[in-house]
Amino acid sequence: MKWRRWVRAIHRDTGYVAVALILAYAVSGLAVNHIGDWNPSYTFHAEAFDLGPVPGDTAADQAAFVVERLRLDPAQVRGHFQESASELRVFLPDGQEARLDVRSGKGKLKTIRTRPVLFEVNALHLNNLKGVWTYVADVFAVALIFLAISGMIMMKGDRGLLGRGKWFVGAGLLVPIGFVVYLYQ
Repeated sequence: MKWRRWVRAIHRDTGYVAVALILAYAVSGLAVNHIGDWNPSYTFHAEAFDLGPVPGDTAADQAAFVVERLRLDPAQVRGHFQESASELRVFLPDGQEARLDVRSGKGKLKTIRTRPVLFEVNALHLNNLKGVWTYVADVFAVALIFLAISGMIMMKGDRGLLGRGKWFVGAGLLVPIGFVVYLYQ
């Protein structure tokens, strides 16, 4: 039939257009599936520092000294807290902080960094961008539906859906059905 030729051509070209997003979503999916084992978007670092004894009579003066010496952006400082007579914490965005002993000047700077590539593909996959990206993701979802359906119907005969294809589709259906049954037991 002539329509199968058209389905194959459109399937092929849709696949070419979708390949970058398929790879991005697949990589992100692998990363996000293991979120219990690691943070797929960020890395956390703790770096020791030694500023020497911290001058200043007040916690605010000491915090200002720490910010200057660690070359932190003052606009990023969310506050400070004197935990004890010797321990000072300077708070930064997203749980980052500098914590030190003001008598010795020794402490740790805890920072967060984005994971290259994974941060971006996770933002796409999780639709953190919202707005226009939502429509792009919707078009991509429709393209995946088309690829799945056209992939099943473009072959005919014993290599098509009514031939050996039905067994592969059935096997593929057993996986999610099995997990749904398991979920509700």
